[in-house]
Amino acid sequence: MSPSWDTAKAAGPASAASYPSWTLTVALTEGSAIEFKAIKKDASGSVVWESGANRAYTVSADNPSVTFAFRN
Repeated sequence: MSPSWDTAKAAGPASAASYPSWTLTVALTEGSAIEFKAIKKDASGSVVWESGANRAYTVSADNPSVTFAFRN
């Protein structure tokens, strides 16, 4: 996690139309390289960061989406 990340500015919330799978669409330009982590917020707004290293992804025409499981 980057010390400058602000959970109040997080993308989301994700859609749970296929619960327990969640979906979030974020528009990014092809070639964009991003670093991210998933968070969970409970009803009171408390934040839980996923464990482990930050995730990295580069958007490409051949691979325009990323799928992952939350790391407890």
